[in-house]
Amino acid sequence: MSLPNAYHGASYRAWLNEDLSAMIESKELGLSNLHKNYLRSRWLEQVLRMEYKSNRAARMYYALRLITVIGCIFILMLVSLKIDDQRWATWAVSVRYLTISLSLLVSISVAVEHLFNYGERLWQYQRIVERLKSEGWRFLQLSGRYRHYASHSEAFPLFANQVEALSQREAEVSSPEVVRERVVEEEHGGVESPKKLDLLPKENGQSAATRTTMRDVVTRHLNQQRMP
Repeated sequence: MSLPNAYHGASYRAWLNEDLSAMIESKELGLSNLHKNYLRSRWLEQVLRMEYKSNRAARMYYALRLITVIGCIFILMLVSLKIDDQRWATWAVSVRYLTISLSLLVSISVAVEHLFNYGERLWQYQRIVERLKSEGWRFLQLSGRYRHYASHSEAFPLFANQVEALSQREAEVSSPEVVRERVVEEEHGGVESPKKLDLLPKENGQSAATRTTMRDVVTRHLNQQRMP
């Protein structure tokens, strides 16, 4: 089975669906029908859906950005034109209306891109879909956090938990601040690692205690030297 020429788009998603479906149905995995149904209707469906959303966000983002950039260039060019001659009076009116129209188009493009935040959505969709793919390949190959399991059936509960945790992040795409607060997971940690900020109070407390102890030792030493 060869990879389609168009890496993105409907042809790629069709190829991906066919290729991963064949792997899920492989007897070498030794999975039950319940596990296979989960892989198809939950994990694979999520991968395909996030691929579609990523491609759609990319098209909208680059289209709006292209309209904004090209529109600004034409507006600057039209504004710099000086049509003062009476012979160009008709053209002057047309240029004025064209400038106004382009300004409105650029303003609408910027407003729509800012409202729907397609750039942030694109980054988040791509991040989620790549993590779903990576988690699936680790499970299929029993590598990474799954390397200690003897079979796919034993590793399946952990895999299902990871997929569900990743799927919940789709709802956070509309709230980028929530995603930024997530700490990047460690190799052997779960999908979500404890926030490093939680360790700061303990570390600060230990540092303060250390400084207090050192201060007491120095003070005691100085007092001993002053004694006759």
